[in-house]
Amino acid sequence: MFQPLMGSCNADVLDTKQKINGRLYKALVTCNKKDVVDLCQRISDHALHVITVNDDTVLHMATYAKEAALVERLLDELPDHHVDKLTRQNRVGNTILHETATSNHAIAVADKLLKRAPGLLGMRNHNGETALFRAARYGKTDMFNFLAAKVSGYDEAGLQFYVQRSDKTTILHIAILSEHFDLAYQIALDYRHLISEKDGDGMTSLQLLSCNQ
Repeated sequence: MFQPLMGSCNADVLDTKQKINGRLYKALVTCNKKDVVDLCQRISDHALHVITVNDDTVLHMATYAKEAALVERLLDELPDHHVDKLTRQNRVGNTILHETATSNHAIAVADKLLKRAPGLLGMRNHNGETALFRAARYGKTDMFNFLAAKVSGYDEAGLQFYVQRSDKTTILHIAILSEHFDLAYQIALDYRHLISEKDGDGMTSLQLLSCNQ
């Protein structure tokens, strides 16, 4: 007897959510920071509200848009009881720190993220990549150096988790494959033990380099 009413209620909730998501998405793509902030304040999950079918949060989307100032403000306004949700991953396993790692202009964001959720540093996406690995992949030297400093206290065995992907590709391999040769040279100097590491195909970084010539 009450099923239609419940169905109607659920439909109304879904419709409201879709409208909010639509407004948030529009505000993000048009860089309307005020609307993004205002809308997030009206949602229970704030900037950690999932907005896309790929499970991206508002913070993911703002990071994609390279809106560092907006991301910082959203983080500042995030209630403490939501901090545990900062480790949310999208459909490919990327956290907000993974996305932040692709820009040299987001070091302040990365710093703020790690102060509130230090565990982000050791999280891997579905490719087995840490944020440090992503910085190497995209050739973001400043961001790479910032994140590398965070794991500098580990010995070689401890570092391996951060510098090697699940398929055995290392940060040195990926820097060469992505043709970020200046960063690759720096990595070779700072992580000499990676020079002899072989990837899943049995290739060392030097062998990959010779193939790229």
